[in-house]
Amino acid sequence: IWFQHDGAPVHFGLGPRQILNETFPLRWIGRRNRNEGGEDWPPRSPDLTPLDYYLWGHLKNKVYKTKPESIQE
Repeated sequence: IWFQHDGAPVHFGLGPRQILNETFPLRWIGRRNRNEGGEDWPPRSPDLTPLDYYLWGHLKNKVYKTKPESIQE
């Protein structure tokens, strides 16, 4: 779950990180230090959304699953 009200930067306090680490170990997106899990997230980027981390990679893997053998393909 991700909530960022009115474009505010994400919270980086110890409390939210501890909850994320306990609830979603190694599976959360956000600022982190090297001892915590998760994916790096640019904290003020309006261009990246959760879809950029999952959906587009998933679709790319589906589209390029088999390589074309000719120009016509």
